[in-house]
Amino acid sequence: MNLNRKRALFYLALNVVVSACTAWGVLTLWGRSHLPPPPPTPAVAIATVHPLAAATPTPPRFVYTVHEGDTLGGIAARFGVDTKTLLTLNNLTPNAPLAVGQALLIPGKPPTPTPVALQAGDLTIESVLGAGILDDERVILAYHGKHSLNLLGWQLDDGHGHIYTFPAVQLEEGGALQVWTKGGFQNTPVDLYWGLSKAIWASGATVSLRTPQGKVAATYQVP
Repeated sequence: MNLNRKRALFYLALNVVVSACTAWGVLTLWGRSHLPPPPPTPAVAIATVHPLAAATPTPPRFVYTVHEGDTLGGIAARFGVDTKTLLTLNNLTPNAPLAVGQALLIPGKPPTPTPVALQAGDLTIESVLGAGILDDERVILAYHGKHSLNLLGWQLDDGHGHIYTFPAVQLEEGGALQVWTKGGFQNTPVDLYWGLSKAIWASGATVSLRTPQGKVAATYQVP
């Protein structure tokens, strides 16, 4: 009887162990099959690179000074541009009169200056005004030639390293202009600005005017 009882207890214990192992295995397999899905991989934002827009270049233009007898249509024909374009560029109305000495913007590149054979006394340095005072100091030039003269590339110098190179400005017979020592202003057909920070002309100083080739065309001694 005792032997049977021991056997029964042994099989009961074995059954418990087997049941426990079975339950553990089932639970393990169930847990693995029901694991939560892994978190999604964060999306990496791909930046879209947009090429920089190229800056729109400013169309070339130059300044023309109105002379006696000029008309808007005549100026347009002379430089091969449309009259309406001239009106728009200069904020003019079709009936607006032109004044002698008025500065007009002309689209395109300035025409290449035609070499002019100057005679002695055609282009002179008339005077130096306001010498020694920056705000008043300027050199006065006068032109007595018979043909238009473009001063592009001409130079003024004081013999001490200060050199002013002229832009494309045109002189007609009887015309004049002044070159101011100071800066800070926009050039006009009759007023050009050197851009220096101090006065350079004094009594006894010599002003030299040179052609683009470096030849002295006129001199003037400050009184």
